[in-house]
Amino acid sequence: MHKVLLSIGSNTQARFNIKRAKCILQKQFPSIRFTDDIESEPYGSGFTNLFVNTLGYFESDLNKDELIAHFKDIERNMGREIEDKAKGKVIIDIDLIKWDNEVIKPEDFERSYMRDLLESVKDKGF
Repeated sequence: MHKVLLSIGSNTQARFNIKRAKCILQKQFPSIRFTDDIESEPYGSGFTNLFVNTLGYFESDLNKDELIAHFKDIERNMGREIEDKAKGKVIIDIDLIKWDNEVIKPEDFERSYMRDLLESVKDKGF
């Protein structure tokens, strides 16, 4: 089994979309647990709306590519389109950020909201 840590964010109907993504993920990965949701200032150019962010963590026998494919399918099914990012719109963003001991997105770990979220999973082995 692999330890999986993912980040979830939205800046468009953010609370609704985060809740919806959590429900979908819970159906696909029944053992998943989530941190509390937190609001954060927009990060990166072109974004103006506040974000809501959370982390999900669980164990899975799927490999990285399979997990990423699941997350991208969820994003598409929730209405995320390629051109949305250029408009500053993030309906939902689900990123694999750590798989076992491999940090997939090291730049994400530098963000202040991420450090706050990571505090709540550090004692769980993720």
